[in-house]
Amino acid sequence: MTILLELLKEVFPENELFPSSYRDAWKIVKDLGLSYHKIHACPNDCLIYWKETEHETFCRKCGTPRYKQIVKQSDDSSEQANKVPAKLVRYFPLKPRLQRLFMSSKTASLMRWHEEERIKDGKLRHPADSLAWKHFNDRHPSFASDPRNVRVGLAADGFNPFKAMNNKYSTWPVILVPYNLPSWMCMKQTSFMLCLLIDGPKAPGNDIHVYLQPVIDELNEFWDPGVPTYDAASKQMFYLRAALLWTINDFPAYGNLSGWSTKGKYACPCCNKDVRSQWLMHSKKHCYLGHRRFLAIDHPYRLNRAQFDGTIEKHSRPVRLYGFEILEQLRDFRNEFGKDQPVSSARKRKRRTKDNNDFEQSPICRYNWKRLNVFFQLPYWVDNLLPHNLDIMHIEKNFLENLLWTLLGMGKTNDDINARYDLKEMGIRKALHPQSKGDKVFLPPACFTMSKDEKEIFCNVLKTVKVPDGYASNISRCNYH
Repeated sequence: MTILLELLKEVFPENELFPSSYRDAWKIVKDLGLSYHKIHACPNDCLIYWKETEHETFCRKCGTPRYKQIVKQSDDSSEQANKVPAKLVRYFPLKPRLQRLFMSSKTASLMRWHEEERIKDGKLRHPADSLAWKHFNDRHPSFASDPRNVRVGLAADGFNPFKAMNNKYSTWPVILVPYNLPSWMCMKQTSFMLCLLIDGPKAPGNDIHVYLQPVIDELNEFWDPGVPTYDAASKQMFYLRAALLWTINDFPAYGNLSGWSTKGKYACPCCNKDVRSQWLMHSKKHCYLGHRRFLAIDHPYRLNRAQFDGTIEKHSRPVRLYGFEILEQLRDFRNEFGKDQPVSSARKRKRRTKDNNDFEQSPICRYNWKRLNVFFQLPYWVDNLLPHNLDIMHIEKNFLENLLWTLLGMGKTNDDINARYDLKEMGIRKALHPQSKGDKVFLPPACFTMSKDEKEIFCNVLKTVKVPDGYASNISRCNYH
């Protein structure tokens, strides 16, 4: 950074405002309110050194030292030990950035767009048209009375900053998105607010709630009574309030943030304890049944045995739980953070063999809950209609990949010999059961099986299809094998 700044000073010698070093540039950025706080953390994700643990040097739970002792050799041949934190979290305060949205009269007026200029004709164009937004307004009328109060969403996921150089490294950013802005602005990258950056090399997993505590503390400050803020549009001071409406993640991160394990027998967080699953002995994975429960009670598919699992579906859809019902399930639940105590393989096998109605009821593991999520510390979280959302991009990508390779019979196809043996064991789709012919096994073609000519036609369509700009990626550049 210092070298680049020196180059700029050489290119523009008449401009004396350029900082001469990285340190000088950092001072300018800090004066603009764009600084961040470095928070030390236990490398086993047990805790962060924050508030009452700020001055401790060892983890309270696992005893791991807070610092790495790196010894440097000085010029006078004496050894000097530098304290380097074992793990670091960078926290970007939310307060100055939300206040900055009202420093410009133009931006301040846009923060009221969702109430004053949005077309209210019942069509879904903006998060303010959703049932979750309206439900929140009904539950908290004092918050909804001022359109300047900010609604935000939280998104978190891991990424590898080193790409192919280190495939196992995972850094987790946590981003807040303000939804008061117009629909063409609120989801732009310029509107995103990075509030937390969790260093790797390992992902925090279910222990991410440890690192979210500073964000929750600041959101609680914004809830009641609010933060004094100057509104450049009305030229007056007001108390700015903010509320977190929901989170947006892919399915694995959904499990980390919600506290419900999205793996194994009870993977669906919406069905909760009413998940219907079955272990496939040959494919070595769980399959999830009972999708017809969500259809209308008189739907013809409910009576169709042959095309589904060989049964008639008579059950109604599972009842989705509200926040207070989840808290009732988690009553007296104890969070135990950290990765210093690995679960033995024998214990894992014991959990996997549990019956559908036999859940672990110990205070540290109840139903399929792994954590009491930190968002319940927000006084309004229990009233949120849709606290957690799935990122549709990941769902579309994974579903399309599996669908394409199954149709083409290659790559990640789900129609393999193990799947056919599972159908035979379940006693359904007899026409697709594998047939033994001597030493070889023949798989009867399914209704979606394509010939070579049909596959060529299908691939040519994919090659020549044209879609609006930004609606699809170039499939020829995708590294599919």
